[in-house]
Amino acid sequence: MRFALVAVLVAACGGSTPQVRYYQLSSAAPAAASKAGDKILVVEALSSDTAYDDERIVYRNSPYKLDYYNYHRWVSTPGALVGGYLGQALARTGDFKAVLREQTPDASLVLGGRITALEEVDKDKTHWVGRIALELTLTDPRTNEVVWAQPYEEIEPLPMQNPEGLARAISTALDRIAKRAAPEIAERAAATKPVAAASK
Repeated sequence: MRFALVAVLVAACGGSTPQVRYYQLSSAAPAAASKAGDKILVVEALSSDTAYDDERIVYRNSPYKLDYYNYHRWVSTPGALVGGYLGQALARTGDFKAVLREQTPDASLVLGGRITALEEVDKDKTHWVGRIALELTLTDPRTNEVVWAQPYEEIEPLPMQNPEGLARAISTALDRIAKRAAPEIAERAAATKPVAAASK
């Protein structure tokens, strides 16, 4: 009887479970005025290193230890989130006839890759930064040959010390990566033979 009473008291004092909050990446970059390219690019969801393959937001205050926010999460897996952001950023450049998320027979190239870091780094009590590191690859869908590969890493201070601040910082950092990668991806796409000509 005493055990049952203690259990009831503990449950009553525990309070309600905190609400789970979800965060996404966003860019205010303007779209290109017109489509200049004639090639179709497919952008896949990226893979992620095991520690980052989780919707829970990662943070660290030590080079040797990772932690997770249990009640602050990305709206989807990091690979899908980053892949979607890159697809939208590349579509806005106007360098391609179309930028798709699903495979299509007339695709010229497929952009994929791997996320090696997506995290909040708390350097001290007042200095927090967002860090994203990834490796991008372009593959010829007709041969499965990797025709281009490049690593990228960016760090951006958080505008406010909370998970929403991290989402804003990662968006800014990823926008810089997209702007650096876009010209190289467009150049590779422009040099790719048309699908119809290659299939003869």
